[in-house]
Amino acid sequence: MIENMSDYNFTRPANPEDEDDQFEIESWKKQLDQYWKRRGIYADNKMKLYSLILGQSTEAMQSKLETHQGFQQCKTDYDSLKLLKLLREFVFKSNDRQYKYKAEDQVKRAFYNLCQTPEMSCQEYFERVQNIVDVIKSLGGKLSDDMHLKEELPEQNRPRGGYTEQQKAEARERIENKMIAYSILLRADRAQYGKLIEEVENDFLKVHDD
Repeated sequence: MIENMSDYNFTRPANPEDEDDQFEIESWKKQLDQYWKRRGIYADNKMKLYSLILGQSTEAMQSKLETHQGFQQCKTDYDSLKLLKLLREFVFKSNDRQYKYKAEDQVKRAFYNLCQTPEMSCQEYFERVQNIVDVIKSLGGKLSDDMHLKEELPEQNRPRGGYTEQQKAEARERIENKMIAYSILLRADRAQYGKLIEEVENDFLKVHDD
């Protein structure tokens, strides 16, 4: 949970296919019982983690948390994951300008240096990338600039009154999503996806050569 900043996804046992098969029914009941026990332990540990994290926070940080509009619900639910996200937001929105520059540099380097390792699943890899992107955005930063804006908003298609701010914002979002997608593909594990990466790159070059 902490590493990926997301809740664990428990899979509920599928209903038995043969409801007349007593052995299958009993097996399903045991699996279902384990499913609910695991969820209960997980929820209990999240609540304990909430108290531990909050207890280790300074009084100044606790006072800052009280000012956040999402903290009261977090406090009611003993939501340790939400608490971690709020703490991350406050840390990276420090009023120290020099620290903000340093933080932005560090998190962007983390984005460009992140590569999928052989033991890292695709879901874990994507979640790590998304977490870094979320931090960059929380700092007020972005991963792309207007270098490719003319490609998204061609001059020949320009309306008489010009492109609206909403159209420009949507174009910038598309550019950033493409850039992130390309980065994910480029830094995927070559042992597993090297052939796919090569095929995608060749298809891209073929389209542009034509």
